[in-house]
Formats: sequence, C-alpha cells, structure tokens
Amino acid sequence: MKFSQILTVVLVTCVLASAMPASAATMNYKLGVQSGTTSDVYAAESLANAEVSGFDTIDLAIEALKQGDVDFVLGDLPTLKFYQADSDGLSIAGSFSEEDFGIGVDLEESDLLAAINVALGEIVESGEYDTIYAATFGDEIVVLTDDTDASTATEYPAEPTGTLATALENGVLVFGSDTTYPPFESLDDDGNCVGFDCDMADAIAAKIATNYDQDFVAEMKTKTWDELLAFGYDDYDATLSAMTKTAQRAENTDFTRAYYSSKQGILASAASPTISGVADLNGTYEVADPVEEDDSPSVTLVVSALTVGLIAIARRKH
Repeated sequence: MKFSQILTVVLVTCVLASAMPASAATMNYKLGVQSGTTSDVYAAESLANAEVSGFDTIDLAIEALKQGDVDFVLGDLPTLKFYQADSDGLSIAGSFSEEDFGIGVDLEESDLLAAINVALGEIVESGEYDTIYAATFGDEIVVLTDDTDASTATEYPAEPTGTLATALENGVLVFGSDTTYPPFESLDDDGNCVGFDCDMADAIAAKIATNYDQDFVAEMKTKTWDELLAFGYDDYDATLSAMTKTAQRAENTDFTRAYYSSKQGILASAASPTISGVADLNGTYEVADPVEEDDSPSVTLVVSALTVGLIAIARRKH
C-alpha cells in the first residue's frame, strides 16, 4: 500500500468519525415559581409537562435560576424586571397572562372595603397615582384596569363600624404584606418598607385621614405569603402585597378595585434554553448527553492506531 493511499484511508476515517452525530437527551423544562402565586397556579394548569419547583420567596427561585437548578423563573413581570436589572446574565424571555392586583379585606368588613375603595378612587382621579407609579416604575406607561361597578363605594362610611372604626380609633391602618417582593414591597437597611405598595398604603391612609379629619397612618406588617393566603386578618386589617385578584381567592376575601395592572413574565439566565414564548415550556428540548468516562478507546486513539498499523503494513510490503 502506498503512503498516499494510507493518508487517504486515514482522512476518510477522520471525516466519518467527525460526522458521527453526538447523542442527545430530551429534557422537560425546569421552572421555578414562588409557591401559591398565580404563576404557580398557571404552571400547574397550563404547563403539565414542565418540572415545577416551588419556593417560599421569589428571590430563592431566582437564586436557583442563577445556580442552574431551574431553566426559567415565572413571576410578576415588574418583579422579574427588578431582578434582571440587578443581576448580570439575566434576561426577560417573554410575558403572558394579564392580571390585576387588589387589596384584600375580610369578607365581613364592608366599611373598611368602602373606605379603601373611595381612597383609591381619589388617588387615581387626582393624578397622585401617576406620581406614585413613576416613583417606582420610572417612565413606563401607566396602564390600570378600571374594574369598578355599581357596587363599588363612592363615599366614605358616615358612621364607621368594625375594623375601620377600630383602626380610626387607634390612628393606624395595618396592612399585611410579604415584604420580600421588590419593587412592590421590601425592607431597607433601617427596616422601613419601601416600594410601590408601601407608597400606596401611605396615600390611602392620608386620604382616609383627610376625610375623617384626624391623624391616621399606614403600617406595613410583614407576613409570609402563605399567611396572607390564609386570609386570617388576625393581627392586620387588610392585605396589600401585589396580590392578584382571582375567583378562587375571592371566595375567602373581598378585593378592592384594581390598584395595579400587570403581566406575568419569564426570567432566563445565560444558560437557559431558547424559547419563543410560554407555550414552549410545556414541551421538551434537546441537550447533548454528557460524555461518560469509561475504558473504551476514543475515536482519536483508534484513528492513530489505524494509521500506525497501515504504515507498518506498507513498510513490510516494500
């Protein structure tokens, strides 16, 4: 065998080896959500094929994304944008499902519900809402659903009863809030509540104070999300915590008119698979199988051995 023939055989072998397709595995998408949120519910109802991990707080879900434990995080779009801006390598991969936030009030507390609804109406109509919105969300366009109807109060109760009467007597309206959810509510280094919901709470209290001509302030009391979803109202008067108004929740609490309109979003890391929208998350994607270490000779080693063997044969024939 001539040396040129040997080279031809080696070249063909290399080409064939390089053309061998790498094995691939089909994977389900791994999603992180905050447990009990509308994103959690959406994933359970609409993304049955996905592997969903629930976390106590949204920041734990996002940390799992950074560590590669999940492929994406689903949550309220403004909150995901907050974390995107605060972390390198994170990006918004899409949005879906419009929703409205409401303030929760015990089912028996019609006077408190009425007072908060009237205060919200005054805040919106006066333009103060736009100012509060801009303080948190900058130059984003204000979009607020007007879901008021004939049952929505337009006047403050003349003779307050129940929780509203007690709050006025104490001079404070206590809102339960999961204060680990920026930019809506979180605690600064001094323990003060900062964010959109905190500013809305102060504005609501100020409107009620003006109507009843007395000192009256808002207090944000830290509660876990699970505690808020229990709607116990044991040591707080109302829920103000970026809570989406849903029919299921409305069975256990009354909601005010919408005070914020939002969408859910999809947060990705640099290592996340490419998707075109939320529907993709109910499918699968392919990843290359990791190379397992074993005692089998590599393609390179086989080719090298073949080359040496062919050369040896060629020399013997000469």
